[in-house]
Amino acid sequence: MSQQTSLQETPKSPGDYNSDNYDVNEVMKALDEISPWEKCDEFTKDIMEWSDHQFFEQSEFQNKHFVINSHVTPYRQMQQAAMEIQVRYNSLQKITISYKRCLNDIARVTHEMEQEEDPFYKQDKVYELQLLQVDKNVWTNKINQSKQEIESFVNIIKSKFGDPTDIKGLLEDKELKEREEQKYWIARMARQSATDLMTSGRIQAGNIEALLQMSPEDQAAVVDLSLTYSTAVNRSIGGIKEAAEARVDKMMEGKPPQLFDTSGVLTDYATQNIADRALQSADQSEGGSRISGRITDSVSKETSTPSN
Repeated sequence: MSQQTSLQETPKSPGDYNSDNYDVNEVMKALDEISPWEKCDEFTKDIMEWSDHQFFEQSEFQNKHFVINSHVTPYRQMQQAAMEIQVRYNSLQKITISYKRCLNDIARVTHEMEQEEDPFYKQDKVYELQLLQVDKNVWTNKINQSKQEIESFVNIIKSKFGDPTDIKGLLEDKELKEREEQKYWIARMARQSATDLMTSGRIQAGNIEALLQMSPEDQAAVVDLSLTYSTAVNRSIGGIKEAAEARVDKMMEGKPPQLFDTSGVLTDYATQNIADRALQSADQSEGGSRISGRITDSVSKETSTPSN
């Protein structure tokens, strides 16, 4: 009863409340009357205040390798990048409207608070403004996050595929899309089947069922490619395993049997050896212009064929 009464008996006037700043100090004051946070030191408050103004977008590394490169053909990668931009732009459209609506609500509630004479209703308007300020900060972070992620996918498109004008033409070509779909599903089924072969020694039921829905020619292409791919990966793993065994033998020289600090080993490798490793990524072997050029050449050959 006393806590609730103390909150209601001291309503703020419009001049006491700054609608642009409901920061960590305001939160701490409120908690003192609700549930004091005795162990909240300056470091904790500083981190909370800092985090409130940050936006944590997906990294370009994540977008490039685990969103775009999750697809196995250049055309599908290009299409996925465009789809990711579309989703984020649609979100940005809605967020900007929500932000403007929030500003309008702040102005409206401020006006209502100034006109209100009842101290309890006036205090309620203060709380409403505080909630709107939190919303405003959330919308601001979401706007910045969307912008950063759109820029990330645009950078990927520029680096991997080149001229945006060519990209738009390629993605709008329905006949090209159908031809590329066949390539995509052969490559995708081959990778999934190769994964089965590497992990269980046989193509599993789900992939077999999907494989049987394809034409006999495409089935043969999938099986051939999956066997080639799995063999190549297994041989590469074998070579890396031999090198790793030699490295571990050297590390263990003169030491009794023991377990490694696995987190330390992984961290050291990631930070020290990543630049020196001899492995070549798929991106390094495929220049953006070459990828775009191959698809463009495919279109050129089709359009250069005389029509009857």
